[in-house]
Amino acid sequence: MVTELESEQKELADFIRAGSTRGPQCFGSYFDEKGGSCALGAVYDGVYHLPRHHGKLVPDHLERLFRCLDEVTKRCPHEQCAKRLPIAPLIVHLNDDHRWTREQIADWLTQESTAT
Repeated sequence: MVTELESEQKELADFIRAGSTRGPQCFGSYFDEKGGSCALGAVYDGVYHLPRHHGKLVPDHLERLFRCLDEVTKRCPHEQCAKRLPIAPLIVHLNDDHRWTREQIADWLTQESTAT
């Protein structure tokens, strides 16, 4: 039985995938001057379909898009990393610190949402 938070986690992964198709990956900010996005920026882009030449943006209150960003805490799936964080900072951690692709992060979120 899939819970509401697990469903939101899968939806979050779908938005990362959709936003990832709109430009290259960037690190250290949600968006960059080249039209790139990090994994959380890809969520925002996947939801709102930002114009391609938006410049560097930092959307306010991105964490309010999905309850699971704050309410679900997970252990970092990267080998030899013992961090345990809410999903929003964990996504940033995987993107910026471990340099996971947005697609890898989306795949992990999908796997986590269907794990029993």
